[in-house]
Amino acid sequence: SSGINAEWPLRPGDCAALLKVVHQFSGGNAGGFNPLAMYGIEVDSVLRDHQIHQDLDQYNKMTAEDRNKQCRDKWLEWLALYKDRVDEDCQKSNLPNYKEARIDMQKKSNPVVVPRNHILQRAIDRSELGDNSLARRLLEVFERPYETPPEQWLAERDVGDKGACTVT
Repeated sequence: SSGINAEWPLRPGDCAALLKVVHQFSGGNAGGFNPLAMYGIEVDSVLRDHQIHQDLDQYNKMTAEDRNKQCRDKWLEWLALYKDRVDEDCQKSNLPNYKEARIDMQKKSNPVVVPRNHILQRAIDRSELGDNSLARRLLEVFERPYETPPEQWLAERDVGDKGACTVT
C-alpha cells in the first residue's frame, strides 16, 4: 500500500498540526530532529508559510469595511510606535534642535520628486519628434530632486495627467 488512505482526508489544520509536532521534536532549532531536512525543507519556514496563508485566507474572508478598519488600526498602531520612537530619540539626543535636525536630514535623504516612467517616455517620444522642451524642463526638476518644484511643473498642460512627477 502507498501509505495514503483516500478515505481519510486531511482536515484543515492537520498539516499545521503535523508540522508543529515535527517542530517540537526538532527542539525548535536546526540541530534537532527534522525529518524534512533530507528534502532541504526547514520546519520553521514551512510554519511561517502556513501562517501567512492562514492570515491571507482570513483577510480574504473579511468584508471591505472590516479590511479598511483593520488597515486603519494597523497604521494607527504603527504611527503611535513611530511617534514614541521619535519622542524617545528626541529625549536622548544631545542636539538642542533635534526635531528640526531630524526633519532636515529627512529632507536631504528623501527626494521631493520621483520620475514617473510614462512621463519620461512622453518626453522621449516628443524628443524623437524634435521637441525637446519637455525633456529639458523635466531635467531641470530632476537635477534638484530634493527641492520642491515650482507649481507650473505639476500642471497638466504638458504631460496630460496630474503631473510630471510624484511629489512627496
